[in-house]
Amino acid sequence: MRKLITSSLLLVSILALTILSWQVTPVHAAAENGQISGQVLDGTNKNTPVSGQDVTLQLAQGSSSRDVGSVKTDAQGHFSFDKLATDQTISYVVYTRYQGAQYVSNAVVLNQKASQVANVQVYESTTSTDNIAVVRSTVLMRQADPAKGVINVSQAFSFQNLNKKTYVGSLNASKGKPNALLFSLPTGVRNITLGSGFSGYQVIQVNQGFATDAALLPGTNEFSYSYEVPYTGSTYTFSYETQYPTVSLSVLVDPGLHASSKDLTSAGIVNADNHVYHSFTATVLPAHKQVSVALEGLALPASNAGSPSFNAATIWLIVGVLVLIAIVVMIWFLLRSQRKRVAANQKRGAGKQAHSGDKETARASAADNPEQALLQELLKLDKEYEAGNITKERYEKQRARTKARLRTLLSEKETTRR
Repeated sequence: MRKLITSSLLLVSILALTILSWQVTPVHAAAENGQISGQVLDGTNKNTPVSGQDVTLQLAQGSSSRDVGSVKTDAQGHFSFDKLATDQTISYVVYTRYQGAQYVSNAVVLNQKASQVANVQVYESTTSTDNIAVVRSTVLMRQADPAKGVINVSQAFSFQNLNKKTYVGSLNASKGKPNALLFSLPTGVRNITLGSGFSGYQVIQVNQGFATDAALLPGTNEFSYSYEVPYTGSTYTFSYETQYPTVSLSVLVDPGLHASSKDLTSAGIVNADNHVYHSFTATVLPAHKQVSVALEGLALPASNAGSPSFNAATIWLIVGVLVLIAIVVMIWFLLRSQRKRVAANQKRGAGKQAHSGDKETARASAADNPEQALLQELLKLDKEYEAGNITKERYEKQRARTKARLRTLLSEKETTRR
C-alpha cells in the first residue's frame, strides 16, 4: 500500500512538472516578440528624414536602465529594434545625439501592444543666444540646518528658445569664457546636485557659477538644481544674478528665515510642494541683474566646516583643467585687440547673412504668441541700446512701455488660470 502511494505521488509530481513546463514555455516565447521602429526627423527642415544617424535603444526597469542595442537609420531615416521583452515592468526609449545635442523619443511599453512606433525628432544647431530668455525662474530657500551650518536652496528655470534651431553651447574656454549655458551661484556653495535638463551633458565651474553644454531645444526647456549655502551667523544675504533676460523671478523663502528684500516685491504667503513660503517676485529683468534677499534670525551654526564642491554625481572641472583655463585667459588678454579686429571683419561680412535666417525664424515664431513677441521686442531693444544705436532716454521710455504691456499680459494669463 505504501509503495502504491509513493508511486502515485511520483506520478503526480511528474505530471505537475510537465504541466508547468507547458505553461512557462509559451510565456517565455511571448516575452521576446516586441518591436520598436520609427524615424529620425529633422524638425528644423520640415521633418526631413535623417539618414545614417546612430540611434540607441535604452531599457528601463525599476530604478535601473541600460542600453540594449544601437543601429543606423536607412536612407529614409528608418530604424527598427526586434525581439524585445514585453514585460509590463519594462519601458523603452530611443535616443540619438545630433549636432551636439541629445534627443529622446517618448517612452514605450510593449505589454499590451508588442509592436510600436517611437520617432525621434532632431533639430539643426546654432551657437547664437539672441533668441533665448528665461520665462520663469524660481529660487526656493528652505529652513536653515544649524547642525551643518547651511541653508538648503533649490532653483528651477523655464527657458524659452524662440528659434527653430537648438542652441548648443561649447565648454571650450579658448576665448576666455565658455560659449555655453550659464547658471549663477552664491559665493561658497557646496554639495551641488543637478536635476532635470542636465542628463547626458557636461558641467564645469566658472566665475560665480557653472556652465554646461546642455542644449536648448526650440520651445520650452526645464532645468533644476539644488545646493547648500554655508552661513556663519544669525544673518545672511542671499545674492542672485540673472544670466539671461528673465520674464518672471520668484524667490520662495521659508517663513522661519525672516526674509526681506529691497530688489523684490513681497507677494505674501504661497503654497509650494505642500509647504508654505514667503514669496518675493520681480518681472521683466534684463540679463546680469543683481538681486538680493536679507535673512535674519538664523539659528547659530554648530560648525562652519565645508568648502564649495559638487557631489559625487556631478562633474566639476579638475585642477589641471582649471590651470589650463587660467593660462588661456592670460593669452586671451594679450590677443584681445587682434581678436576684436577679426571679429569686426567677420560681422561686416558673413555675419549678417549667417544670422539672418535665425532672426527671420524668431520673428515668425514670436508673431504667433504675444508674450514671445514682447519678449523678442525687449531683447532687440537691449541690443540696440548696448550697441549705441538709440539714446538712453528713448531706450528707457520704450522699455518701460514694453514692460508695462508684458506685465498686463502676464496678469491677464494669471487671472485666466485662476
